[in-house]
Amino acid sequence: MPGRRLATAGVLALAVASLGCQKTAADCPAPPPIVCPEAGAPSFEGDVLPNVIVPVCQNCHAPAETEASVPLLTYQQIYGRIGTVFTDVFQQCSMPPSNAPVPLDAEQRQTLFDWYACGAPDSPPSDGGAGD
Repeated sequence: MPGRRLATAGVLALAVASLGCQKTAADCPAPPPIVCPEAGAPSFEGDVLPNVIVPVCQNCHAPAETEASVPLLTYQQIYGRIGTVFTDVFQQCSMPPSNAPVPLDAEQRQTLFDWYACGAPDSPPSDGGAGD
């Protein structure tokens, strides 16, 4: 019997610990309407990669990291998963998890959202973003 109680206590402890990793509604506000900002689209190359992907996502989604099987290193890798990225970050709020080494701050979240809303461009427009 003591072994069974210990096993039950262990399962209970894991369940409680996993609840601590869940995000609340305050941590994950509902995304605004998907509209590209008038200021223009952030680019992957100039905005998303250096300001969001490298400091936040690549802590786990890079070679030899915990999520190396889902690499997020290049435009092609991320663009190929753009729907999943949007769902995980903005609808389910499961990425990055609350126990991630580096959280996604409000500015990074907005950059990623604006990039998505503008069609997820790789490079900045050649005309500097003036007019479409």
